[in-house]
Parts: sequence; structure tokens; C-alpha cells
Amino acid sequence: HGPYWDYIKIFSVIYWQSQSFCAKRLKDLGVTCGQFMYILCICEHPGVSQEKVAELTCIDKSTVAKAVQQLLQGAAEQRRGPEVNELYPTEKAKEIYPKIVEIIDSFNMGQLEGLTDIERDIFIRLLQKVFNHVKPKP
Repeated sequence: HGPYWDYIKIFSVIYWQSQSFCAKRLKDLGVTCGQFMYILCICEHPGVSQEKVAELTCIDKSTVAKAVQQLLQGAAEQRRGPEVNELYPTEKAKEIYPKIVEIIDSFNMGQLEGLTDIERDIFIRLLQKVFNHVKPKP
């Protein structure tokens, strides 16, 4: 299969492990794995447009639109801005935001356990470089 098969397998395993880890912990907050990125984005960028959420999360606009409709039932509110509808976190979203960050940090630290600080830095830089190359261009 060669090294590229290993690359795909590695990313697939990391993805599925992250989904499993997060799903178990986010469930207690009433949040799904498909929602937490949007909640983080809206909490970190109050007043953000759906289009900007799509850009920041690297997720297509139609998927973001569907997710936003779900979030409007509790984790986000929409206000009419001068040019576009703006998304703001609800009190519930603001309350669970630090807990979501803690879950993500816990997963990340667990995955990087055993690496030195230098190895972690190199690993993150290399991942960022690959990400910048493959992420959708606006």
C-alpha cells in the first residue's frame, strides 16, 4: 500500500478516536460532535455571519446552514445586522463553552502524551502546514 495508505489510515484513526472521545463527553452538555465547532466559533466571534463560520471552520455553506438551524434552538441566536444576519451565543452556549474547550484540550493532551515539548511543536507546525495546503480556499 505504501506510505500514503499509512497517512490516510493514521488520520482516519485519529478522526474516529476524536469523535468517540468527544461524543461521550459532549453528550452530558447536550452537544453533538457535529455542533461543538460551531459553538466554539460563535462564542469566539460573536456577531459572525454564517458565511464567515463556513470559512473559519472550513465547512461548506450548506452544511453550516443546516447546523445553524439546529443551534438556533438553544446555543445561538440570530440578529439582523446591517448587511447580514449575525450569530451570537446564547447564555447556554456561553456556559458550556469553557467545558467544550476543556474536553478538546483533554483530547489533544492525551494524543500528544509522550512527546517532548519540541516534538509537540514540530508536530503541530507540520500539521498546520499540511492543513494550510489542503484546506478549501475561499
